[in-house]
Formats: sequence, structure tokens, C-alpha cells
Amino acid sequence: MIQEIELSKLKVHPRNVRKTYKGIDELAESIKAQGIRQNLTVVKNPEEDDTYLVVIGNRRLKAAIKAGIETAPCEVAEMDEKEQLETMLLENMQRDDLTIYEQAQGFQMVLDLGETEEGIAKKTGFSKTTVRRRLNIAKLDQKLLQEKQEEDGFQISLTDLYELEKIKSLKKRNQILKDARNSREITSSVQRIIQEEKQKANEKKIVAMLKKNGIEEAPDKARQEIYTSKWETVKSYSLREEPPKKFDVKPDGKEKLYYLKYWSEVRIIRKAKKQKRELTPEEKRRSERDSRRKKIKAMAKEMATCRRDFIMDIIAGKIKPLENTEGAMLSLWKVIRKSGAYLTDGDFIGFILGKKYYNAEENEIQEAKETVERLNAMEQTLIAAYIGTADMELTEWPVKHNEKNGKILQEFYNVLALYGHTYSSDNEFKLLNGTHELYTEVEID
Repeated sequence: MIQEIELSKLKVHPRNVRKTYKGIDELAESIKAQGIRQNLTVVKNPEEDDTYLVVIGNRRLKAAIKAGIETAPCEVAEMDEKEQLETMLLENMQRDDLTIYEQAQGFQMVLDLGETEEGIAKKTGFSKTTVRRRLNIAKLDQKLLQEKQEEDGFQISLTDLYELEKIKSLKKRNQILKDARNSREITSSVQRIIQEEKQKANEKKIVAMLKKNGIEEAPDKARQEIYTSKWETVKSYSLREEPPKKFDVKPDGKEKLYYLKYWSEVRIIRKAKKQKRELTPEEKRRSERDSRRKKIKAMAKEMATCRRDFIMDIIAGKIKPLENTEGAMLSLWKVIRKSGAYLTDGDFIGFILGKKYYNAEENEIQEAKETVERLNAMEQTLIAAYIGTADMELTEWPVKHNEKNGKILQEFYNVLALYGHTYSSDNEFKLLNGTHELYTEVEID
């Protein structure tokens, strides 16, 4: 039964997921002229006698108050809390009144009252995947999420929030959201953490198998002495790749083998065999310098691999393109010019293939050519900058930091940072600016 109830006795429902109301002024003018044409659905307020909570019509209530009328036509319904929430949620969604974040909070409220994901999907018409993703959004720190939404230039999107789902730890998701200076950094941080977690998992598997084969962890001093001639590497396993199913390296009883986690690989090492004659101090210095140069070169090669992977993600659309490319394009051309890059079609094809084009099958080459033809100007320029810097030397004789090349690479990384790229560790940045320990001369006894 419809009855007129004084507006002073009607309250906006405290658990209504809709937090913002648009078009109140226009609706108030309409109510002034024509009155409230559709009744409100209300329930008795359990917290205050002779008052009611509005389940359907909270926007109309706000407009009616603004219009200055005294009563509104209402239907008093009998609903439990779960029914009230579901009714408000469905009513708002049918009118397209809810933001993604309000939907997420509404789904979570209904879930907390005993509804299932399947039940929410059935009642709302959303797929189970969409419901689950909305619920994942609801698990985030809502205060932090609101702050990021309101932050100038952040422009957080559903795609960014879906990226966070790839991280299992809710604590890490919130930390990524908190640390991100822009929405691009969310994607970049997620990819970095996934890679870190993968490397940790691979390290755990490799170490377990090596221990099973009787290979012990290297003593602490080996980490510092690895650049000298005191140790030699038997084999190394990249943590970026899946560990082998079998490890064929085992101690033979004559010499002890050790494993050493260094950078993004696990090395099997052993003490170097003593030379037939004692090396001179100069020979020791030369050997130590050669070792450091090789390590710097290996680290630089791995950084180049990471740069290529990041650019491939940009090309694949996994990372948002820049809205304004003028400044980035200018910086990239400086990198290309200063690197002295000599560019051929084969270089671009090889970049897409991830190997020299003459080592590829004909169908692979054809597919790569078609991909190159589809590249936009910015993507081509990124690849050109990569080609110019891929094999760039970071050392001068004997193991001095090549400041010029370091600055060129830093310029390149500054452009990649606009897409959300971050250094995977301080070691990478130190390698470029010349502060890495590998550039420091080791005293030879």
C-alpha cells in the first residue's frame, strides 16, 4: 500500500553502495513542477522509531528535500538486510548509476551476508569472472584507492586493477598501488614482482636439486673472490628460465663443488686449481680485471634482454602507449644519434624474432616482417634505440666506467620510465652511473 510519509522521517540508507548522486538540481526542478511521480520503497529503521530507510529512491529523496516538498509517496516493504542490499544493488545497476568501485563494494556487502559468487552473477547478469574481479577490487584498501582516483594525472583504469590480480598477496597489491606514481607503474611493478617471484621459485628448485646432488652453498668469501682467479665456474643456471628437470653435475669425490646465487643466476663453482707457478702481481691484476669486465658485460647483456622484453610488451599492447610522444621521441633520437647506430631491415626483423634473422625459419621471418610493417613511429624508434645500445660497452681500459655510454643508456631508461619501467635492482642503476663495486680495483697481495 502506498502512503505519504514526511521527508523528515525518511533517511538515506546507510549501506547504499551508491555514494555520489548526479543530476539532483534537474530532478529537484522536475519534482517542483510535477511532484514525485514514482513512489519510494522504504523499510522501517531498526535504529530509530517512526523513521524509515530508503531502499529504492535515495536520489529522489535528496532531490525532493532540495525541492522543498514535505512528503513523498512510499511503499513500506518487509525485507531483511541481505534483501535490502541486493535490491539497492540491482536497482542502481539497472539504471547504470554505479561506478565500478561502488559495484565492487556492493558485491562484497552481499557476499558478506552469505550470498555466493554464483548467486551474485545470476542475480546481476554479470559473468562469474566479472563478479570475481569486482570482488578483488573490493579487497583493496578502499581509502587508498579513492586517493589514487582523485590524484591528478593518475587515471587508474579497470585494466590497471585487473593487472593487480596477478599478484597473490593482497598486501603486495596495496603496496604497488601506494607506491605507483602513475597508472603505468602499476603494470610495470606487477611484471617486476611476478618476475621476482618466478626467480625466487626457480632458485628454490635449483638449490634443492643441487643440495640433493651433494653440492653445498659457497662460503661467504666466494662472493667477493668470484672476480679473482681463486674460483672458477663449472656451470650456471639463469633464474629467468625454467630449471632443468635433471642436474647432471655432481661432485666426483676429488674436488668439492659449491653453489653461489649471484645476480639472476645460480652458479656451480669450485676452487681454481693452483697454477704450476705463482702468478705475478701484474698477472693477477690482469686476471682479476678480465673477470670483472666479463661480469659487467654479462650484466649489461641481461639488462638489454630486459629492455627488449619491455619494448615487446609495449608493441603487444600490454603497456599503455604514451599520450604525448614528442619529448620521448626527441630523447630516443639523441640515444640513436649518440650510439652511432647503423640500422638495417634485418636488425628490426631480428629484434622481433629475438635472434638473428638468418637463424630463423622462412615462415618466422615472414611473420616478423609483417609485424615490423605494422609498427608505429614510436615503436620503431624504441627498437632503433635498443639496437643502438644492445651491445654498448660500459667499460674502458682497464675496468673504468665508460661515462659517455652510461649516460646514453640512462637517457634510454628515462624514456622507458615514462611507460612505467623501473630498474629491477640498484645494481642496474649503479652499473650505468659508475658506482657499482665491479668498477672498483681489488687489491692484489
